[in-house]
Amino acid sequence: MESGGYPVCVTCGIQFAGPEPPPQCPVCEDDRQYVRWSGQQWTTLERLREDHRNEIQEEEPGLHSIRTEPSFGIGQRAFLVQTPAGNLLWDCITLLDDATREAILDLGGVRAIAISHPHYYSTK
Repeated sequence: MESGGYPVCVTCGIQFAGPEPPPQCPVCEDDRQYVRWSGQQWTTLERLREDHRNEIQEEEPGLHSIRTEPSFGIGQRAFLVQTPAGNLLWDCITLLDDATREAILDLGGVRAIAISHPHYYSTK
């Protein structure tokens, strides 16, 4: 694992607390997921920021998708749903950076977050 930052599972994109990665990723150990043939691999959010970016695209008025390129983890994407009562972020992605933060703030920020399954409990 690269030094600096909390460990992020390369396969599913989940970030773990603490300077050392756990012996295995509990999300990848679940029967609905997998561990790569090459075994468990780890990176950090800092390392991910070096060569990945988020693309925010308007899908239709009031609905934006957020996707990391090149794809990371299981290819998660999030949706920002704009409503008069405040914006809803449907699911999360692993990569958090200043550009994404600013873009989301420009779209009105986030009032609530809905998570559909464990792969979307990503980073802090």
